[in-house]
Amino acid sequence: MMKKLLLLLFTCSCYFSYAQLFPPVNYPSNYFRNPMGIPLQLSANFGELRTNHYHMGFDIRTNQRENLPVYAAAEGYISRIKIERYGYGRAIYINHPNGYTTLYAHLNDFYPALNSYVINKQYADEQWEQDITFAPGQFPVTKGQFIAYSGNTGGSAGPHLHFEIRDTKTEVNINPWLFNFGLPDNIPPVIYQLYYYDRRFSTYQVGPKTIPIRKAGQAYSATSSVVSIPTSTFSLGISAEDKTNTSPFMFGIYQAEVYIDDTARFGFRLSEVSYNETRAMNGAIDFKTKYAGGRYIQHLSRLPGNNSNIFATTAGDGVYIFHDTLVHNAEIRVRDVAGNLTTVRFRFRYDPSGSRDIAFSSNSIPMLPNQVNQLMLNDIQVSFPASSFYHLVPFVHVATAARDMVAASKIHSLHTFQVPVHDSFTVKIRSDIPASDPRRDKIVMQLVNPRKTVATKGPWDGDWMTAKFWDLGEVRLLVDTIPPTITGGFANNANLAKSRSIAFTVKDNAGEIRSFRAELDGKWLMFRRRDYAFIHDFDERTTPGRHDLRIIVEDEAGNVTERRLSFSR
Repeated sequence: MMKKLLLLLFTCSCYFSYAQLFPPVNYPSNYFRNPMGIPLQLSANFGELRTNHYHMGFDIRTNQRENLPVYAAAEGYISRIKIERYGYGRAIYINHPNGYTTLYAHLNDFYPALNSYVINKQYADEQWEQDITFAPGQFPVTKGQFIAYSGNTGGSAGPHLHFEIRDTKTEVNINPWLFNFGLPDNIPPVIYQLYYYDRRFSTYQVGPKTIPIRKAGQAYSATSSVVSIPTSTFSLGISAEDKTNTSPFMFGIYQAEVYIDDTARFGFRLSEVSYNETRAMNGAIDFKTKYAGGRYIQHLSRLPGNNSNIFATTAGDGVYIFHDTLVHNAEIRVRDVAGNLTTVRFRFRYDPSGSRDIAFSSNSIPMLPNQVNQLMLNDIQVSFPASSFYHLVPFVHVATAARDMVAASKIHSLHTFQVPVHDSFTVKIRSDIPASDPRRDKIVMQLVNPRKTVATKGPWDGDWMTAKFWDLGEVRLLVDTIPPTITGGFANNANLAKSRSIAFTVKDNAGEIRSFRAELDGKWLMFRRRDYAFIHDFDERTTPGRHDLRIIVEDEAGNVTERRLSFSR
């Protein structure tokens, strides 16, 4: 009896601690319907970890097919249409009278009246990409009304519907699961690995140290009876995922809490995230480990420069200081949004005999979170706003002479791409080519790292060019006299009567192109874009008969490539 009573008291204690750590959520239940006409199955959930962001809604499976009908989740009006190369691709926003907005992305065609309106505007603007807002009376919808066909447009890796729910006024994204779509889930999260970090140092100086764990039932524990931690100051990290009853995919976890000696010391919950702060995901993971080829590890601590609202305000920052060598108890509680709980329990003690110091590199510059940081040298100036870094960065700059003919400056290595930057930062580089040299007009600033190549033609201030970037890597000025390439398409004078579309691939040696323009018989012709492909779907504007097609492409340096072809329909 006493054992059962103690267990009951422990269970109640956990419940009330959980309730106090995060305020309860209360959203309309059953207000929104499944936006598809097939059973609701997910391939991704809200809060899943993605490149530079949290996943901000549901990815709904469409049976690996495109062009399934998509329906309005509730009554309201279409408030916005967005069409873009990456991101959402083709997307619809619907404002609802209850104060929420739903978003439907990666679509193919919209429903006929809306599709016609958008195409007419694209041709009037001579612009494929669009961001159109509508008045409440223009395109009203009822619950369950057909609004579009599902697709695979934008930054989509396969056919599906991306679905979001936002607060209309604040534009904060809310976890759709909290609106009760009737998805069954009684499977708790899975813990893959547990780690600790020596927080006497920056998480960009030291890597994670594994705490081996084992599973018994739905609980995990350390394999050691007492874990020795050789630092007086540490934080924890976890690699975990969730699973639901109706999908073979693994999802992101919803919530994690840390209790030390039965006291709540840290917590995060992914119930609401805005697009203004979703990039802060980079500061909630071990970014360096991930982009060195490792797995996602979520910090069970708040790095000093991470100002996201996902953290519990009634707990600490997840950094623990123990100068004693006593044994302490730790418990990590990981929940999914359905409330299923997985725990990890272990005992630990500080072991001063294993403590090791780490020194800064002699040529590094400490750059701190929550303050402006600068690198000011004779040939490069870099300014990072106060919101740039999540933790102290032992920043290293190395300059090397470029040995190619296109060089207009040294190559400046700005630390490593394995350290994230939250906001765009400004780079100014002095040119080695004087203003009197005709090559000066073809100079661009380029950033290269293993994840991307970006080039931009920034403004000049004397011999200095200025540009903004979002990632660290190698930056330099270069002379770009090579025009973009246009490949693919069709042979000149081809008969395309049986073709449904035409496509060209456009690339540039230095980075992205600045502009693409196509003209059919002297008039602007719409091409949609997917990665490097530009595609025209034949419609009533490409009538039967002979046509002349002209394509003009310009890169950031101003180099232009033109291609002329004739075809018949």
